[in-house]
Amino acid sequence: MAANREFYRGRRKRRNYALIPFLAILGLLTVIVVLFYAMQKYAVISDEGVDVVLTANGSEENLLDADEEEYVFAPVEAELVFDEPDYSGIRAAAGMDAKPMRAIYIAAADLNRENILDRAAQLNSGNALLLEMKPREGYLMWDSQCDLAQQYSLVADYPLRSEMADVLKEIRQYGAEQDKQIWLVAQISCCVDALLPTRSGTFSLRSASGNDFFDDTGYWLDPYNRELRNYIVQITQELYDLGFDEVVLADVGHPTVEVEEGQEPYTFIYSSEMSTPPSPQNAVCGFAVYVARQLEDREGLLSIYTSTRRSLARLDEGTGQDAALFLKLYDRVYFRTDRYEFTFNFADIKGSVSIGSAQDRFVPVVINYLPDNTSWVYIEDLDSLPD
Repeated sequence: MAANREFYRGRRKRRNYALIPFLAILGLLTVIVVLFYAMQKYAVISDEGVDVVLTANGSEENLLDADEEEYVFAPVEAELVFDEPDYSGIRAAAGMDAKPMRAIYIAAADLNRENILDRAAQLNSGNALLLEMKPREGYLMWDSQCDLAQQYSLVADYPLRSEMADVLKEIRQYGAEQDKQIWLVAQISCCVDALLPTRSGTFSLRSASGNDFFDDTGYWLDPYNRELRNYIVQITQELYDLGFDEVVLADVGHPTVEVEEGQEPYTFIYSSEMSTPPSPQNAVCGFAVYVARQLEDREGLLSIYTSTRRSLARLDEGTGQDAALFLKLYDRVYFRTDRYEFTFNFADIKGSVSIGSAQDRFVPVVINYLPDNTSWVYIEDLDSLPD
């Protein structure tokens, strides 16, 4: 017969006694860690070893042993100093694949299918077309999918933008029919851009008053800006993917402002914080080095403009350009010149070419004149070239 239980016997709780030593060990470890970090400030390192010197209330008295030697340290003013960037150690690694390139220049305003094919038909002594794919106005002349281009609507609103890849294929097909290979070059303006500052103030180079800086060249962007540098890298890669054999970076420079004698130098405000004093050299050479290194695995050639005769022979402290450095990283250096200055320009840069041929890698950009050089860019219409 089953026992009659008048009262409910509650379930006994199981006690986890294993948790007690675990908590004890955890507490001990916590105390050890706290003491370790708390006692570090009392550690004194000498030739004899490591001593622990305890002080109280700011006193220099040694609380461990009054007879021991007192440690008194002279106050030290610490200053963190960053060295200026040094580009002299960069090794020449570009230009080996640069072949003679003789191009007809086509400005962005003249980019249409008929005009491009017409210029291709005019390539008698030439073998290339140079298309201005990003003018100083800032618009991109192709259907770019770059994040910055999409975010700020930087693609030009014209029909050819979505057909550019097909047009380039058509040019190649035309060249094959004529038994010639047509070299395709894209030119983009990097640090002069009238559009981007109207969409965002993040990228602008500013005057001392805080306004976007502009001069006769146009509105200037900050070469220090990391996002701008990555933007140039991305659109350059897109142009290779589009079908161009070479991309040339224009307007990689710093504006110069003349001041009267006795006045303070003009002050610029940059968009990025720097660990070293800003300068045109650090801004422009840093920009050029960064872009070139990001595109080290490029399939096509990468080239760059320089804008002053001084920069062909040595660093131009005003514009920050240095053709000798550029030739180490870029396949060609482009330079706007004329029939009277070309010979001197070639002599200025020739000594900086250590890989390949100077005549192939130095590209004079001329108007209605064909220089005695294996590479050149011919411009027929004066109005199509920016000042």
